[in-house]
Amino acid sequence: MKIGLSTLSGVSYGGITFFNNLIPALSRVDKSNEYVIFTTKNGLRLFGINNEKFKYVIVNGIVKNAVLRFLWEQIVLPFKLSKLRIDVYYTAKNINVFFSPVKTIVAIRNMEPFFYKEYKNEISLNIFSFLRNLLTRISMLKANKILAVSEFSKEYLIKNYPHIKHKLHVVYNGNPVPGNPSYNKMYNSKGAYILTASKFVTYANQLSLIKGYNYLNTQMQNIPPLWLAGGIHDRSYFEKIKDYIADNKLTEKVKILGLIEHSKLIEYYSNAFAFIFPSTLEACPHTLIEVMSCQVPMAVSNLEPMPEICTDAAIYFNPYSEKEIAQSIHKLLTDKKLRNHLSKSSLSRSRFFNWDLTAKSLVKIFESS
Repeated sequence: MKIGLSTLSGVSYGGITFFNNLIPALSRVDKSNEYVIFTTKNGLRLFGINNEKFKYVIVNGIVKNAVLRFLWEQIVLPFKLSKLRIDVYYTAKNINVFFSPVKTIVAIRNMEPFFYKEYKNEISLNIFSFLRNLLTRISMLKANKILAVSEFSKEYLIKNYPHIKHKLHVVYNGNPVPGNPSYNKMYNSKGAYILTASKFVTYANQLSLIKGYNYLNTQMQNIPPLWLAGGIHDRSYFEKIKDYIADNKLTEKVKILGLIEHSKLIEYYSNAFAFIFPSTLEACPHTLIEVMSCQVPMAVSNLEPMPEICTDAAIYFNPYSEKEIAQSIHKLLTDKKLRNHLSKSSLSRSRFFNWDLTAKSLVKIFESS
Protein backbone atom coordinates (compact mmCIF):
# COMPACT_ATOMS: atom_id res chain seq x y z
CA MET A 1 0.00 0.00 0.00
CA LYS A 2 1.15 3.53 -0.77
CA ILE A 3 0.17 6.09 1.87
CA GLY A 4 0.30 9.83 1.32
CA LEU A 5 0.52 12.45 4.01
CA SER A 6 1.31 16.14 4.15
CA THR A 7 3.47 18.10 6.59
CA LEU A 8 2.54 21.42 4.96
CA SER A 9 0.47 22.43 8.00
CA GLY A 10 3.45 21.86 10.30
CA VAL A 11 4.56 25.48 10.31
CA SER A 12 4.50 26.17 14.08
CA TYR A 13 6.13 24.26 16.91
CA GLY A 14 2.94 22.26 17.68
CA GLY A 15 2.73 20.97 14.13
CA ILE A 16 6.50 20.55 13.90
CA THR A 17 6.54 18.50 17.10
CA PHE A 18 3.72 16.30 15.79
CA PHE A 19 5.39 15.39 12.50
CA ASN A 20 8.85 15.27 13.99
CA ASN A 21 7.66 12.39 16.19
CA LEU A 22 5.06 10.72 13.98
CA ILE A 23 7.20 10.15 10.88
CA PRO A 24 10.08 8.38 12.67
CA ALA A 25 7.52 6.31 14.60
CA LEU A 26 5.85 5.21 11.36
CA SER A 27 9.29 4.27 10.06
CA ARG A 28 9.92 2.13 13.14
CA VAL A 29 6.61 0.27 13.27
CA ASP A 30 5.67 -0.10 9.58
CA LYS A 31 8.02 -2.23 7.48
CA SER A 32 5.62 -3.06 4.63
CA ASN A 33 3.87 0.08 3.37
CA GLU A 34 5.33 2.93 1.34
CA TYR A 35 4.91 6.59 2.28
CA VAL A 36 4.84 9.68 0.07
CA ILE A 37 5.25 12.80 2.17
CA PHE A 38 4.42 16.24 0.80
CA THR A 39 6.66 18.79 2.47
CA THR A 40 8.92 21.81 1.95
CA LYS A 41 12.70 22.09 1.79
CA ASN A 42 12.63 23.08 5.44
CA GLY A 43 10.22 20.24 6.17
CA LEU A 44 12.62 17.81 4.51
CA ARG A 45 15.33 19.05 6.84
CA LEU A 46 13.06 18.68 9.87
CA PHE A 47 11.12 15.52 9.01
CA GLY A 48 13.30 13.74 6.47
CA ILE A 49 14.47 10.25 7.43
CA ASN A 50 16.79 7.79 5.76
CA ASN A 51 14.32 5.07 4.79
CA GLU A 52 13.83 3.81 1.25
CA LYS A 53 10.10 3.36 1.86
CA PHE A 54 9.68 7.09 2.56
CA LYS A 55 9.64 9.37 -0.48
CA TYR A 56 9.37 13.16 -0.31
CA VAL A 57 7.63 15.55 -2.68
CA ILE A 58 8.86 19.12 -2.22
CA VAL A 59 6.26 21.90 -2.33
CA ASN A 60 7.42 25.51 -2.01
CA GLY A 61 6.03 29.01 -2.28
CA ILE A 62 2.57 28.48 -0.83
CA VAL A 63 3.00 27.08 2.67
CA LYS A 64 3.09 30.27 4.75
CA ASN A 65 -0.08 31.58 3.10
CA ALA A 66 -3.06 29.59 4.38
CA VAL A 67 -5.27 30.49 1.42
CA LEU A 68 -2.68 29.49 -1.18
CA ARG A 69 -1.97 26.29 0.72
CA PHE A 70 -5.67 25.44 0.83
CA LEU A 71 -6.08 26.10 -2.91
CA TRP A 72 -3.04 23.98 -3.74
CA GLU A 73 -4.38 21.10 -1.67
CA GLN A 74 -7.82 21.30 -3.31
CA ILE A 75 -6.76 21.91 -6.93
CA VAL A 76 -3.24 20.58 -7.48
CA LEU A 77 -2.91 17.82 -4.91
CA PRO A 78 -5.68 15.57 -6.35
CA PHE A 79 -3.69 15.29 -9.58
CA LYS A 80 -0.53 14.52 -7.60
CA LEU A 81 -2.29 11.77 -5.66
CA SER A 82 -3.53 10.18 -8.87
CA LYS A 83 -0.20 10.47 -10.69
CA LEU A 84 1.74 8.99 -7.76
CA ARG A 85 -0.81 6.18 -7.39
CA ILE A 86 -1.48 6.87 -3.73
CA ASP A 87 -3.90 4.37 -2.13
CA VAL A 88 -4.93 6.39 0.89
CA TYR A 89 -4.21 9.99 1.92
CA TYR A 90 -3.99 11.09 5.55
CA THR A 91 -4.35 14.71 6.57
CA ALA A 92 -3.48 15.46 10.19
CA LYS A 93 -5.70 18.52 10.40
CA ASN A 94 -9.40 19.26 10.11
CA ILE A 95 -9.46 20.05 6.39
CA ASN A 96 -9.69 17.21 3.87
CA VAL A 97 -8.94 17.11 0.12
CA PHE A 98 -12.49 17.47 -1.16
CA PHE A 99 -11.97 16.05 -4.66
CA SER A 100 -9.42 13.44 -3.77
CA PRO A 101 -9.27 10.56 -6.28
CA VAL A 102 -8.19 8.23 -3.45
CA LYS A 103 -9.52 7.29 -0.03
CA THR A 104 -8.91 9.89 2.65
CA ILE A 105 -8.50 9.94 6.41
CA VAL A 106 -8.91 13.23 8.24
CA ALA A 107 -7.94 13.98 11.85
CA ILE A 108 -10.03 16.43 13.88
CA ARG A 109 -7.27 18.00 15.95
CA ASN A 110 -8.89 21.38 16.52
CA MET A 111 -12.24 21.75 18.30
CA GLU A 112 -12.30 25.54 18.18
CA PRO A 113 -14.35 25.77 14.94
CA PHE A 114 -17.22 23.93 16.66
CA PHE A 115 -17.31 26.25 19.68
CA TYR A 116 -16.14 29.69 18.52
CA LYS A 117 -19.59 31.28 18.98
CA GLU A 118 -19.32 30.69 22.72
CA TYR A 119 -16.34 33.05 23.02
CA LYS A 120 -15.76 36.76 22.57
CA ASN A 121 -13.14 36.64 19.85
CA GLU A 122 -11.98 39.26 17.38
CA ILE A 123 -14.35 39.54 14.41
CA SER A 124 -11.63 38.44 12.00
CA LEU A 125 -11.07 35.28 14.04
CA ASN A 126 -14.79 34.53 14.07
CA ILE A 127 -14.95 34.84 10.29
CA PHE A 128 -12.01 32.49 9.95
CA SER A 129 -13.59 30.06 12.46
CA PHE A 130 -16.90 30.13 10.58
CA LEU A 131 -15.13 29.15 7.37
CA ARG A 132 -13.11 26.48 9.11
CA ASN A 133 -16.28 25.08 10.69
CA LEU A 134 -17.89 24.83 7.25
CA LEU A 135 -14.81 23.23 5.71
CA THR A 136 -14.44 20.80 8.61
CA ARG A 137 -18.03 19.59 8.25
CA ILE A 138 -17.55 19.08 4.50
CA SER A 139 -14.26 17.31 5.23
CA MET A 140 -15.92 14.84 7.58
CA LEU A 141 -18.57 14.04 4.99
CA LYS A 142 -15.95 13.43 2.30
CA ALA A 143 -13.56 11.38 4.44
CA ASN A 144 -13.55 7.60 4.46
CA LYS A 145 -12.41 7.61 8.07
CA ILE A 146 -12.18 10.27 10.77
CA LEU A 147 -9.72 10.35 13.64
CA ALA A 148 -10.51 11.95 16.97
CA VAL A 149 -7.65 12.60 19.38
CA SER A 150 -9.67 12.03 22.56
CA GLU A 151 -12.84 10.27 23.66
CA PHE A 152 -14.28 13.70 24.42
CA SER A 153 -13.81 14.77 20.80
CA LYS A 154 -15.30 11.53 19.53
CA GLU A 155 -18.38 11.77 21.75
CA TYR A 156 -18.94 15.39 20.77
CA LEU A 157 -18.78 14.53 17.08
CA ILE A 158 -21.11 11.55 17.47
CA LYS A 159 -23.63 13.64 19.40
CA ASN A 160 -23.66 16.51 16.92
CA TYR A 161 -22.95 14.61 13.68
CA PRO A 162 -24.41 11.11 14.21
CA HIS A 163 -24.20 10.27 10.50
CA ILE A 164 -20.37 10.03 10.77
CA LYS A 165 -20.36 7.69 13.79
CA HIS A 166 -19.29 4.67 11.75
CA LYS A 167 -16.20 6.52 10.48
CA LEU A 168 -14.79 7.60 13.85
CA HIS A 169 -11.70 6.22 15.58
CA VAL A 170 -9.77 7.53 18.58
CA VAL A 171 -5.98 7.83 18.27
CA TYR A 172 -4.19 9.75 21.01
CA ASN A 173 -1.10 11.84 20.45
CA GLY A 174 2.18 10.34 21.54
CA ASN A 175 4.61 11.79 24.03
CA PRO A 176 7.89 13.28 22.75
CA VAL A 177 9.41 14.04 26.15
CA PRO A 178 11.54 11.48 28.01
CA GLY A 179 10.57 11.14 31.66
CA ASN A 180 12.23 13.46 34.14
CA PRO A 181 13.60 11.16 36.89
CA SER A 182 13.28 13.60 39.75
CA TYR A 183 11.15 16.44 41.01
CA ASN A 184 11.97 18.10 44.32
CA LYS A 185 11.36 21.85 44.34
CA MET A 186 10.43 24.23 47.14
CA TYR A 187 8.23 27.17 46.25
CA ASN A 188 10.09 29.55 48.57
CA SER A 189 13.43 28.85 46.91
CA LYS A 190 15.07 31.52 44.77
CA GLY A 191 14.01 31.35 41.15
CA ALA A 192 10.82 29.33 41.71
CA TYR A 193 7.93 30.14 39.36
CA ILE A 194 4.46 28.93 38.41
CA LEU A 195 3.98 28.31 34.69
CA THR A 196 1.21 28.15 32.15
CA ALA A 197 1.54 27.68 28.38
CA SER A 198 -1.00 28.27 25.63
CA LYS A 199 -1.56 30.70 22.80
CA PHE A 200 -3.32 33.88 23.85
CA VAL A 201 -6.91 33.33 22.78
CA THR A 202 -10.15 33.65 24.73
CA TYR A 203 -10.75 29.94 25.29
CA ALA A 204 -7.24 29.49 26.72
CA ASN A 205 -8.58 31.53 29.64
CA GLN A 206 -5.32 33.07 30.89
CA LEU A 207 -7.20 36.10 32.22
CA SER A 208 -9.14 33.97 34.73
CA LEU A 209 -5.86 32.38 35.82
CA ILE A 210 -4.26 35.77 36.42
CA LYS A 211 -7.31 36.94 38.37
CA GLY A 212 -7.16 33.80 40.52
CA TYR A 213 -3.44 34.29 41.01
CA ASN A 214 -4.03 37.92 42.02
CA TYR A 215 -6.68 36.84 44.53
CA LEU A 216 -4.17 34.48 46.14
CA ASN A 217 -1.46 37.12 45.98
CA THR A 218 -3.56 39.37 48.23
CA GLN A 219 -4.08 36.53 50.72
CA MET A 220 -0.63 34.94 50.84
CA GLN A 221 2.84 36.44 51.00
CA ASN A 222 5.82 35.61 48.81
CA ILE A 223 4.11 33.34 46.32
CA PRO A 224 6.23 32.52 43.25
CA PRO A 225 5.73 34.65 40.14
CA LEU A 226 3.40 33.48 37.40
CA TRP A 227 4.96 33.03 33.96
CA LEU A 228 2.88 32.79 30.78
CA ALA A 229 4.30 31.20 27.62
CA GLY A 230 2.58 31.34 24.24
CA GLY A 231 2.10 33.31 21.07
CA ILE A 232 -0.57 35.95 20.45
CA HIS A 233 -3.55 34.63 18.50
CA ASP A 234 -6.17 37.18 19.57
CA ARG A 235 -4.62 40.64 19.95
CA SER A 236 -7.62 42.22 21.70
CA TYR A 237 -7.69 39.44 24.31
CA PHE A 238 -3.95 39.81 24.84
CA GLU A 239 -4.37 43.55 25.43
CA LYS A 240 -7.03 42.83 28.08
CA ILE A 241 -4.52 40.64 29.88
CA LYS A 242 -1.81 43.30 29.72
CA ASP A 243 -4.24 45.94 30.99
CA TYR A 244 -5.29 43.76 33.93
CA ILE A 245 -1.66 43.11 34.87
CA ALA A 246 -0.89 46.84 34.77
CA ASP A 247 -4.08 47.97 36.55
CA ASN A 248 -3.49 45.53 39.41
CA LYS A 249 0.21 46.32 39.76
CA LEU A 250 1.28 42.77 38.87
CA THR A 251 4.10 43.64 36.49
CA GLU A 252 6.67 42.34 38.99
CA LYS A 253 4.71 39.13 39.60
CA VAL A 254 3.29 38.12 36.19
CA LYS A 255 5.75 37.63 33.34
CA ILE A 256 4.77 37.15 29.69
CA LEU A 257 7.40 35.02 27.97
CA GLY A 258 5.97 35.03 24.45
CA LEU A 259 6.24 32.22 21.91
CA ILE A 260 9.07 29.89 22.94
CA GLU A 261 10.93 27.32 20.84
CA HIS A 262 9.83 23.82 21.80
CA SER A 263 13.05 22.51 23.35
CA LYS A 264 13.32 25.66 25.46
CA LEU A 265 9.70 25.29 26.51
CA ILE A 266 10.45 21.81 27.83
CA GLU A 267 13.15 23.39 30.01
CA TYR A 268 10.58 25.82 31.38
CA TYR A 269 8.23 22.92 32.14
CA SER A 270 10.95 20.94 33.90
CA ASN A 271 12.06 23.83 36.08
CA ALA A 272 8.61 25.08 37.08
CA PHE A 273 7.41 24.63 40.63
CA ALA A 274 3.86 24.01 39.37
CA PHE A 275 1.92 24.13 36.12
CA ILE A 276 -1.58 25.62 35.84
CA PHE A 277 -3.80 24.97 32.82
CA PRO A 278 -7.08 26.96 32.78
CA SER A 279 -8.14 26.19 29.20
CA THR A 280 -11.84 25.72 28.51
CA LEU A 281 -11.53 24.05 25.10
CA GLU A 282 -9.11 21.38 23.84
CA ALA A 283 -9.16 18.33 21.58
CA CYS A 284 -6.15 16.58 23.13
CA PRO A 285 -4.01 19.01 25.16
CA HIS A 286 -0.54 17.88 24.13
CA THR A 287 0.96 20.42 26.53
CA LEU A 288 -0.35 18.41 29.48
CA ILE A 289 1.20 15.20 28.17
CA GLU A 290 4.57 16.92 27.98
CA VAL A 291 4.27 18.49 31.42
CA MET A 292 3.36 15.13 32.97
CA SER A 293 6.61 13.69 31.60
CA CYS A 294 8.46 16.43 33.46
CA GLN A 295 6.77 15.28 36.70
CA VAL A 296 5.61 18.80 37.49
CA PRO A 297 2.52 18.97 39.75
CA MET A 298 -0.45 20.40 37.88
CA ALA A 299 -3.74 22.12 38.58
CA VAL A 300 -5.96 21.83 35.53
CA SER A 301 -9.37 22.86 34.22
CA ASN A 302 -12.04 20.31 35.12
CA LEU A 303 -13.62 20.48 31.65
CA GLU A 304 -13.12 17.53 29.32
CA PRO A 305 -10.85 16.30 27.87
CA MET A 306 -8.45 17.47 30.58
CA PRO A 307 -9.53 14.84 33.17
CA GLU A 308 -9.49 12.19 30.43
CA ILE A 309 -5.87 13.02 29.61
CA CYS A 310 -4.49 13.57 33.13
CA THR A 311 -6.69 11.22 35.24
CA ASP A 312 -5.13 11.26 38.75
CA ALA A 313 -2.02 13.17 37.67
CA ALA A 314 -3.56 16.59 38.38
CA ILE A 315 -5.94 18.41 40.66
CA TYR A 316 -8.91 20.10 39.01
CA PHE A 317 -10.73 23.41 39.26
CA ASN A 318 -13.67 25.18 37.66
CA PRO A 319 -11.87 27.36 35.09
CA TYR A 320 -14.50 30.08 35.44
CA SER A 321 -14.00 30.35 39.21
CA GLU A 322 -11.13 32.62 40.22
CA LYS A 323 -11.48 31.45 43.81
CA GLU A 324 -11.13 27.77 42.84
CA ILE A 325 -8.07 28.61 40.75
CA ALA A 326 -6.55 30.40 43.75
CA GLN A 327 -7.37 27.46 46.04
CA SER A 328 -5.73 25.01 43.63
CA ILE A 329 -2.54 27.06 43.43
CA HIS A 330 -2.53 27.30 47.22
CA LYS A 331 -2.76 23.50 47.51
CA LEU A 332 0.20 23.01 45.22
CA LEU A 333 2.22 25.57 47.17
CA THR A 334 1.51 24.22 50.64
CA ASP A 335 0.82 20.48 50.41
CA LYS A 336 4.10 18.65 49.90
CA LYS A 337 2.44 15.22 50.12
CA LEU A 338 0.04 16.19 47.34
CA ARG A 339 2.90 17.46 45.17
CA ASN A 340 4.82 14.21 45.60
CA HIS A 341 1.74 12.19 44.70
CA LEU A 342 1.07 14.26 41.58
CA SER A 343 4.70 14.07 40.54
CA LYS A 344 4.72 10.25 40.65
CA SER A 345 1.29 9.94 39.05
CA SER A 346 2.31 12.31 36.26
CA LEU A 347 5.25 10.23 35.14
CA SER A 348 3.16 7.06 35.24
CA ARG A 349 0.30 8.61 33.26
CA SER A 350 2.63 10.14 30.66
CA ARG A 351 3.78 6.64 29.67
CA PHE A 352 0.29 5.89 28.38
CA PHE A 353 0.98 8.26 25.48
CA ASN A 354 3.48 6.63 23.15
CA TRP A 355 4.31 7.59 19.57
CA ASP A 356 4.96 4.02 18.49
CA LEU A 357 1.50 3.02 19.74
CA THR A 358 0.05 6.05 17.95
CA ALA A 359 1.82 4.99 14.73
CA LYS A 360 0.65 1.38 15.05
CA SER A 361 -2.95 2.52 15.46
CA LEU A 362 -2.65 4.73 12.41
CA VAL A 363 -1.16 1.95 10.27
CA LYS A 364 -4.09 -0.33 11.15
CA ILE A 365 -6.50 2.37 10.08
CA PHE A 366 -4.56 3.04 6.87
CA GLU A 367 -4.56 -0.65 5.96
CA SER A 368 -8.26 -1.13 6.69
CA SER A 369 -9.36 1.86 4.61
